[in-house]
Amino acid sequence: MLTNLTILFLGMVVGMTVAVILFGRIKIFDFEKRKENAEKIITESRAEAEKLKAEAAEKTKSIKERTASDSKKREERIEKLNEALKNKESFIEKKELRNNDLRLEIVTAQEDAQFKQEQIKKFESEISAGLSKKTGLKHDAVKEQILAAHKQEVEAYGEDRLVKLEEDTKENATKIAKKILQNSMQRLSSPTSVETKTVLIKVPRDFIKGKIVGKNAENLAEIERLFPEVDIIFNDLPNTISVACYNLVLRRTVHLIIEKLITFKGVIDVKVIGLINEESKKDLEKELYQVGKTAVERLGMRSDNKELLGVVGRMQYRTSYGQNIMKHSMEVAWMAAMLAYEARIDYKTCKIAGFLHDLGKAIDQDPAIQETHDRLTKQLMEKYGFKPEEVHAAWTHHEAEPPKTPEAWSVIAADAVSASRPGARQESLGQYIDRMQALEEKGQSFEGVKKAFAISAGRELRVMVDPEMVNDEAMKPLATNIAEKIEKELSYPGKVKVNVIRRTDATEIAK
Repeated sequence: MLTNLTILFLGMVVGMTVAVILFGRIKIFDFEKRKENAEKIITESRAEAEKLKAEAAEKTKSIKERTASDSKKREERIEKLNEALKNKESFIEKKELRNNDLRLEIVTAQEDAQFKQEQIKKFESEISAGLSKKTGLKHDAVKEQILAAHKQEVEAYGEDRLVKLEEDTKENATKIAKKILQNSMQRLSSPTSVETKTVLIKVPRDFIKGKIVGKNAENLAEIERLFPEVDIIFNDLPNTISVACYNLVLRRTVHLIIEKLITFKGVIDVKVIGLINEESKKDLEKELYQVGKTAVERLGMRSDNKELLGVVGRMQYRTSYGQNIMKHSMEVAWMAAMLAYEARIDYKTCKIAGFLHDLGKAIDQDPAIQETHDRLTKQLMEKYGFKPEEVHAAWTHHEAEPPKTPEAWSVIAADAVSASRPGARQESLGQYIDRMQALEEKGQSFEGVKKAFAISAGRELRVMVDPEMVNDEAMKPLATNIAEKIEKELSYPGKVKVNVIRRTDATEIAK
C-alpha cells in the first residue's frame, strides 16, 4: 500500500512539473507574438502620424496663403473706397460752389426782372396816359372795348362751331344710335323670360288628393271660395295637382297651401285650411321680401326698406304678355346701364330707373287700384324716397309725360329692346294687331266718336269726338261707357286707359 501511495505521489509531482513547463512555454509564445504586433502597430501609427502632420502642414500653408491674399484684396478695396470717398467729397464741394454761383445768378436775375417789370409798368402807364390823352378815354374803358370785341369774336366762332356740330350730329344721329344699340345688345345675354300660367304639384300618393278634396269636396269648395280666380285640377294627371291663374301671387299662395296640405299629418277640414291659408300668406310675405332683397343686391343697389323690397319681390309673380316682369326689369336695368356707358350719361340713374320702371305692375292687379302702372311707379318711387331724376326716367317710359333727360330715353330704348327681342313675349304679331283693332272698334262703336287710336301697345285708347255731337259734360260718361264695354267684351293684360279728347276750332277770314 505504501508503494502505491509513493507511486501516486511521484506521478502527481511529475504531472505538475510537466504542466508548469508547458504553461510557461505557452505564455512565452503569446508574449513574443504580442510584442511583434505591438511593434507593427507602433510603426503604422508613426507612418500615419507623419502623413497627418504633412497634410496639416500643407493645409496650414494653404490657409495662410489664402488669408494673406484676402487681406491684400481687402486693403486694395479699402484704398479704392477711400479714393472714391475723396472724389465724392471733392465733387460735392464743387457742386456746392456751383450751386452758390447759381443762387447768386438767380438773385441777380430776379432783381433784374423786377427792375424790368417796374420799367414796363412805368412804360405802360406812360403809353396808357398818352393814349387816354389822345382818345379822351380811360385805360379801363379801352380795355373793356378790346375784351368786348374779342368776346364777340369768340362767341361768333363758338356759335358757328356749335351749329356745325349740331348739323353733323343730326346727320349721323341714326347711325350713332344704331351703333350704340348694337354694341349694347351684343353684350346682353340672358334666357327668355316667358312664364307659364300653370304650375304642377307632385303628390307622393294619389289617395292624398282625396284627403285634400275632403268629404263631399268640402275642402276644395273652401279653397275655391277663398281663391275664386284660381283653377285647381286634381284629375288631369296621376300623382299631380295643377294650379292655374293669371294672378301669379294668388297662384303661389294656393301652391304653398297645397304643399302644406300634402305633408299635413291628420284630418284636413275647413278649419285646417283656414289656418294653413294664414300661415301660407305669412310665408309668402317672407318669400317676397327675400326675392326683392336678392334682386336688389344682384344689381348692386342698397335698400333697408322692407316694404319696398316686398313690393319689388312681387314683380317675380307678375307677367306681361307672358314675360316675367322681374326678369324683364333686370334686363332693362342692365341694358339701360350699358346704353348709358355708351352714351356717357349717368349709368346709375339708368340702372335704377330701368329696374323699377314697371314697379307699378307689382300692385296694379288689385281691383281697387285704378291708376296705370307707370303712374303707380311714380307714386311708389316718390313714396320710397328716390331722386327726382330717377323717378322721371322710370315712369316716363310710355311717354305719359314727355321724357326730358337722356336717362329717360335710355330706359325707353332698353324697355323696347327687352320686350321686342325674339322669345320674350308670347303674343304673335297677328294677335297683337287683332287686339289693337278690337280696341279701336270698341271706341268707334259709340255715337259721336270720329276716330279712336290704340297706343302704347294697347295700354291706352285715345278717342277723338265730334265737338258738335259731344259736349264737355258728356265726355266723362262716354269714357266710362267705353271702358266698361272693353272690360266686358275684350281680354287684355294689365289695364287700358281710355282718354276722350274734344277739340274745337273757330275760324274766320278777314277780307
